[in-house]
Amino acid sequence: MELGGTTISAQFLGNFSIISSDPLIGFFEFSTSTNTTIEVSMDWYSAEALLSALVQFLSHGQAVEFDDGM
Repeated sequence: MELGGTTISAQFLGNFSIISSDPLIGFFEFSTSTNTTIEVSMDWYSAEALLSALVQFLSHGQAVEFDDGM
């Protein structure tokens, strides 16, 4: 993330909270390189889009992991 010319990195903490089940709404927590916590809110549709992006991301790692150089 670029903020005023400074790059801030964040790491997923593994935490999430459900605010509502119907409709499904929750948030995930990230810890930043500036020692702050970012809460990313998510609904069903954004979670589905994120899941799709993560599957694509992980599939790139699998291709390298299972590549035997042939």
